Amino acid sequence: MTPEHWRHVKELFYSALEQAPDERAAFLAEACSEDKTLRAEVESLLASHDEDGSLEGLPGAALAAQFVAENEGSWEGRRIGPYKILRQIGHGGMGAVFLAVRADDQYQKRVALKLVKHGMDSQSILRRFRQERQILASLDHNNIAKLLDGGTTEDGLPYFAMEYVEGQRITEYCDRHRLSISERLLLFRTICSAVHYAHQNLVVHRDLKPSNILITAEGVPKLLDFGIAKLLTPELSVQTIDPTATGLRLMTLEYASPEQVRGETITTASDVYSLGVLLYEVLTGHRPYRLTSRSPEQIARAICEQEPERPSTAINRREEMPGTDDTSRLVLTPEIVSKTRGGEVEKLRRRLKGDLDNMVLMAMRKEPQRRYASVNQFSEEIRRHLEGLPVIARTDTFSYRAGKFVKRHKAGVTAVVLIAVTLLGGVVTTAWQARVARFERSRAERRFNDVRKLANSVLFELHDAIEKLPGSTPARELLVKRALEYLDNLAQEVGEERTLQLELATAYAKVGNVQWNRYYAHLGNLSGAFQTHQKALTIREAVSKADPSNVPARIDLAHSYLWVGDLLVETGKMVDALENYRKSLKVREELLASQPKNPNILRSLAISYQRIGDTLGNTLGEPDSANLNDRAGALENFRKMQAIFEALAASDPSNTAARHSVAIGYEKLGRIMAANGDLVEALGYYRKELAIFEALSSANPMNMQFRRDVSVGYSNVGDVLSKTGDTGGAMENYSKALAIREELVTADPTNAGAHRDIAFVEDAIGNTLAAKGDHAKAREHYRKALGTFEKLHVADPSNLTVRSRLSRTLNSLASLSAKGGSVVEARTYMSRLLVLKKTEADRPTATSNDLNSYAWSLLTCEPPALRSPSQALSYAQRALEMTKGNDAKTLDTLALAYFLTGDQARAIESEEKALALSNLNPAKRHELETNLAKFKAGPKVTRHQ
Repeated sequence: MTPEHWRHVKELFYSALEQAPDERAAFLAEACSEDKTLRAEVESLLASHDEDGSLEGLPGAALAAQFVAENEGSWEGRRIGPYKILRQIGHGGMGAVFLAVRADDQYQKRVALKLVKHGMDSQSILRRFRQERQILASLDHNNIAKLLDGGTTEDGLPYFAMEYVEGQRITEYCDRHRLSISERLLLFRTICSAVHYAHQNLVVHRDLKPSNILITAEGVPKLLDFGIAKLLTPELSVQTIDPTATGLRLMTLEYASPEQVRGETITTASDVYSLGVLLYEVLTGHRPYRLTSRSPEQIARAICEQEPERPSTAINRREEMPGTDDTSRLVLTPEIVSKTRGGEVEKLRRRLKGDLDNMVLMAMRKEPQRRYASVNQFSEEIRRHLEGLPVIARTDTFSYRAGKFVKRHKAGVTAVVLIAVTLLGGVVTTAWQARVARFERSRAERRFNDVRKLANSVLFELHDAIEKLPGSTPARELLVKRALEYLDNLAQEVGEERTLQLELATAYAKVGNVQWNRYYAHLGNLSGAFQTHQKALTIREAVSKADPSNVPARIDLAHSYLWVGDLLVETGKMVDALENYRKSLKVREELLASQPKNPNILRSLAISYQRIGDTLGNTLGEPDSANLNDRAGALENFRKMQAIFEALAASDPSNTAARHSVAIGYEKLGRIMAANGDLVEALGYYRKELAIFEALSSANPMNMQFRRDVSVGYSNVGDVLSKTGDTGGAMENYSKALAIREELVTADPTNAGAHRDIAFVEDAIGNTLAAKGDHAKAREHYRKALGTFEKLHVADPSNLTVRSRLSRTLNSLASLSAKGGSVVEARTYMSRLLVLKKTEADRPTATSNDLNSYAWSLLTCEPPALRSPSQALSYAQRALEMTKGNDAKTLDTLALAYFLTGDQARAIESEEKALALSNLNPAKRHELETNLAKFKAGPKVTRHQ
């Protein structure tokens, strides 16, 4: 076989592999024509490949190896670009990896140089090689080996130089250092962060295994080899591969997911599965499936059909395993496995049993949709386990959650729960006595009241005592729920007893605030909180209607309206929220009429005005929630709020809380003025706010919250100065804000809020520099902000403020990159932004603002290749339904979507509806009038909302 003939055979072989199995015969018949010998050789290669999944042992392979050796010679000492090759350190089917050193006297650095082998340079291989190089160029993470350089050899073969990682495989590192299970889990979480970062950049690794994860001598994991990784958005690569091509030759079977083995669509869930297999081996030393042979067929069958053994059971196996060099063999015994994990066999079994068994097996479920939804969720599950919190892989029973809490707080909680259980046992007995022992009714009633007082003590006093304990939320929920069950039962017995009804309503409200609230620790159960608060509201409405003179009941009723309103805002139902806020306001106004100087009622009234103002038009709140676009109404309510706050402060100048409220009021007024374009008045309010905050901080130098407030004041002043074009003044104020926030981070490095505040200022500085035209420096600050926002988003994906700011920063970077001609970089940032916004828009609690924001991005994003007007139209229509057709911003988006999908008539109709809304400010009205004129003129437009 001549080298030319072998090259031709190999080209046809790889091309045939990319065809569906039932289409290969027709492909070969056309490609080989009458050359039966050529077809027979290719079919022989295909048959051998299907048998063992590799090229080794194939007919002609020896000749090919000889050809490669003759043509390549020794690589040691050769120059590739500016690099001198020292030695080969790895090889694969399509290329080889060499240790090389920079040899052009620019600087000294060792690199890992990867290039395609001679004889393996088919078009398919070259595409895959360039694909890997493109992927590495888009990734910048401390735990992913970095791309340093790239080019083409004198022979025209592509190469790239990447960070040289000298380390041990993760399994070898863990065993040699005898890491405990907890230490292994912490190390694994770092790897998860790298994989999650790749997923955020729309890259699926597809070959996660121990040899691709090295741990340096410093204990830092490095993720390697994206050679068969898949880009979820082909637009990110100049040359792409078939997204469904997944032959067995392109993966390591032992770590491949069932969908990879079956050749089905690959998603991020495939990497979740592979990480599950990896964690299985890291924890147990064994691989998940028990095999009688290691043929590809049996491995594939086991992956698709066999249920893996539980890790806690697998450690009892006596099994021969491949050594670290993949050629030697190692006999694993239960004693060896437990010894390298710092314990005894039974202790290790107990450590793995339960949470870890279920977590690993959940990651390895056959059905992708039943695994963890993301690598980040898998990592968070491990964190919860390490902190002794309940995990989602376990059945969420009362006994399981209670057990978890008791383990974390044995001393205090055990006593509290015992009191609660003892109490409730007595309550059941008392309720029974109240029903059946009529002849002892007087005695039972006295006992009833005694137990009732004791129950209230558990519900309120004990609950409040443990409320601020770390991780106390499950115990709070347990106490409140149990007392609530008691009150439910007693309410049925007593009937119209109003005092008990109000106690029951208070209990419901307390449960609701444990389920979800704006300010304190909660369970994140928004729908449950809404149902619970509605129960409290129903009771309080009934009692207040039956007894209008009951002042405590009416005070509580106003609270219920406010809390229900907060929940409605969170779900995007702004009109309904406003209705509840106004009911709260009405009750408080009636209470004030009877007690006009009561400071508590006055303050509550001001808070109702504040909520109404925020709902009507506070567009710059945190997070950027939807509002009803009535800034005039918002301003009116903020002024009423501020009049009350200023009166309270004037009546008691020493009242720090009252002065603080006045400063907050100035901030809200400043936001409305800035949104309306009245920057002079906005600046005046912000400077008043800053003056109060500085005075409070000066009088209370140890109060870190007041110190942070000062930085907020500086930042607000900087925002207005930036908009007026006073770049120097803006930068001066931003610098002061940044200095304070860096002090706060130094004082408390674990304070995520302080890190977030720094990112806010970096983002604002980027905005100022971008407006000035200094795009290079603007990108530097945006990237600093982006790094922090990404870390915070990974730590808490549910934080809407961080998610909103992350979106803004990605959009800013994409815009500047596009303006600077960096199309690939712009596409990378914008693709990440679109994924983030789609996630927001598709969540069950998505607001109309989430839907509208995603639709607008799909219409206006850069580069234009990523736009999708038809998809944007669908989301804009859903957003409009949620706003009941009464939101100019959404109508404007819908108009542009109609226009870009070719429906000019509906575009004009939607824009005219937006203009018909009476609450538009002059600037917005002018913008919409301009848009309408463009729609009527006909040519397509690109705008920024």
